[in-house]
Amino acid sequence: MLNPEVATQVVIQARMGSTRLPGKVLLPLNGISVLGHVVRRAAAAARVDRVVVATSELCEDDRIVEWCRDNAVNCSRGSATDVLARFVTTVGEWPCKTVVRITGDCPAVDPGTVDAVVCHLLDGDFEYVSNLHPPSLPIGFDVEALPAQVLRKVAGIATLPSHREHVTLYIREKCDTFRFGNVSFGRVLTEGRFVIDHPQDYDFFQRLYALIPDSIQLTSVYELLNLAALHPEISALNSSIDRYEGVRKSVGKEGRKLNL
Repeated sequence: MLNPEVATQVVIQARMGSTRLPGKVLLPLNGISVLGHVVRRAAAAARVDRVVVATSELCEDDRIVEWCRDNAVNCSRGSATDVLARFVTTVGEWPCKTVVRITGDCPAVDPGTVDAVVCHLLDGDFEYVSNLHPPSLPIGFDVEALPAQVLRKVAGIATLPSHREHVTLYIREKCDTFRFGNVSFGRVLTEGRFVIDHPQDYDFFQRLYALIPDSIQLTSVYELLNLAALHPEISALNSSIDRYEGVRKSVGKEGRKLNL
């Protein structure tokens, strides 16, 4: 039975097979898993109608499917390497008009930022809106939104492995051919990392979240940035890692430079 179409849907890409920190999305963090934080915060956005976790068909990702089942979270499975195709599969199984892309290793993603990006997309004549061009927040607060029909269009024309692995990279590298919109934080605060991709990132979050009172369920981006600024010894744990490390590696394998 086909699932009903919704207006706005968050698709969270998640897998267990990270080379730098295997199993990172199900690591415990302040009482729940990393992926649990991402799902809860994405679902808190006012403009989001549904959240779906998009994982791979690999056996190792059965654990993510089981986690979704145990926590009543929608889930879809697709290609392990062609993540763009996996997203198309997800919106085929879980139809929507607007897709919001978030990665499963960003446990601090901000619901207000999600709403701002979605509203900017829907209120303007845009094919892609994010808070990345240029970024004004540290990595980990990244949010991207685009019409499902644009996602399908890109999936039909993108051929480079890097463009298949990184869902929106084709659009971002060809910004002159798409109607772009960008949401700014208001101040440029791009230093630091709020993503879990290395052991140092996990250490950063464990120490940072230990400072948050249990009474606060959804810490805002303002509170998180302020807390990190008050504790430079914690921020120093992972601040030296390149924001574009993963995507630079992908395009480097193709003998070219990142064009953002």
